[in-house]
Amino acid sequence: RGLRKLVEDRCVFAVRDDVDPPALRRSVFVRAAAARHALGDDDAFDPEPVLAAAAAEFGLSAEDVREALFADLKENHVLTAFDPIGGPALVAAWEMAQKQAVLLRAVRVVVTLRRPTPGGLRLFFRRLKFHRLLYRATRLSDGCRIEVDGPFSLFRSVTSYGLRLALLLPLLDACGPGWTLDADVLWGNRRRPATFHLEGAPLDDAPGDDERLPDEVARLLDRFRRIETPWKAEVARTLLDLPGVGLCVPDLVFTHRSTGRRVHFEVLGYWSREAVWRRVDLVHGGLAEPVVFAVSSRLRVAEDVLDVDLPGQLYVYKGAISARAVEERLDAALAGAQG
Repeated sequence: RGLRKLVEDRCVFAVRDDVDPPALRRSVFVRAAAARHALGDDDAFDPEPVLAAAAAEFGLSAEDVREALFADLKENHVLTAFDPIGGPALVAAWEMAQKQAVLLRAVRVVVTLRRPTPGGLRLFFRRLKFHRLLYRATRLSDGCRIEVDGPFSLFRSVTSYGLRLALLLPLLDACGPGWTLDADVLWGNRRRPATFHLEGAPLDDAPGDDERLPDEVARLLDRFRRIETPWKAEVARTLLDLPGVGLCVPDLVFTHRSTGRRVHFEVLGYWSREAVWRRVDLVHGGLAEPVVFAVSSRLRVAEDVLDVDLPGQLYVYKGAISARAVEERLDAALAGAQG
């Protein structure tokens, strides 16, 4: 059943485009009702004249009318495309899907990356942010440790969040072979506590680096590139780390065109208030790089929790992120770093 489901997921089914099934049913049923009403007590109903009349109305044959009458029902959709896959690749996908299914039941997931590749590490963090997964990252001597909240630890859609968490699993091999994953899960109908452990094994077709950004970050980047400003905006490729305090992964980096000074930018959106306070602790703890954190007003955090003379600034926004407001915060963060 699992293999069949994976094959079906590679199929594209669609309703026939040469007929409107609801309109066809309406025509047939109205004609059939009228024909039955006209029958005598001993007369038998003959569907053929009804089908022939509907066929003439829609330019179809009587047989086409029969086949198309319920063509909009899912079980009658027509296969229009298929993404081919070989036997070994299908088995590999099935094995990966079994592991991903376990993560749908996770309370907490801890990923440890040992000697990760730079490109793979950037890709992993970028996807964490793209899928709006709540995480805490800690630098290790030879890598980093990422703790991700599982769907069963949150008051939100378990299925949606769990699927996004499961999508990260294939990306771990892009970080190199030295990774481990440990998950606390609630298993079975009774949701009994259990543990799940995986270790890395390199893949020949590990996902490559890409620049998929969260929607609000991509929109800001586009807006910023359209306005006149002394700041140049780019996708960030570095991690900011304060030993003993924590680590954050900026989304963008802004470079002042005349001075060459840089300010990092991270969108926290409406993650959690805890994530905001961790970033505040980074700034108060002595984070050397100037940085601006964008936070949704839904989290009810005031911008003045970070003083204007600090190299870190909070930007609380409502709705969309304003490019001009970001520009003001960049100037403030740079001034705080110089002060």
